[in-house]
Amino acid sequence: MNISELLVASIAGTSLMTLFMYLMSFLTGYKTKVINVLGTLLTFQTKPSGELSYSPLAVAVGTVAHYAVGFAFALAYGWLWSEEILQPNLWGILILGTVSGILAVIFWWSFFKIHPKSPDLKLSAYLTAIFLAHYFFVAGVVWCYNFLRS
Repeated sequence: MNISELLVASIAGTSLMTLFMYLMSFLTGYKTKVINVLGTLLTFQTKPSGELSYSPLAVAVGTVAHYAVGFAFALAYGWLWSEEILQPNLWGILILGTVSGILAVIFWWSFFKIHPKSPDLKLSAYLTAIFLAHYFFVAGVVWCYNFLRS
């Protein structure tokens, strides 16, 4: 398991996932900008109106946290691949995307429920987008990982 390859692959996958979430926000009008949602929650900067924070601190914290979690997921994938439990291929993308998406939905739902001042957003739309985004995340990690190893 090559940590530097997994780091680069996690950056690619997290970037692709973020792009998907921002595209979903643009297309649907729902608040799915994951970096802003995460940054708002972690910095407790939800506006009194329930709006997301776009402060430099919220964006920085959201970005660092999002990419750190992406790296943690990529390390887990790398371990699964090194132990030959799964392979970095289409089936691996489908399996890891599903499992990662379910874990993300559980995390986010819990985070919103325990947070004292969650932003006002349509949680079902956000969780659906988060679930689907994990297929893009895993696909980006797998593609980049395989590219770096070829």
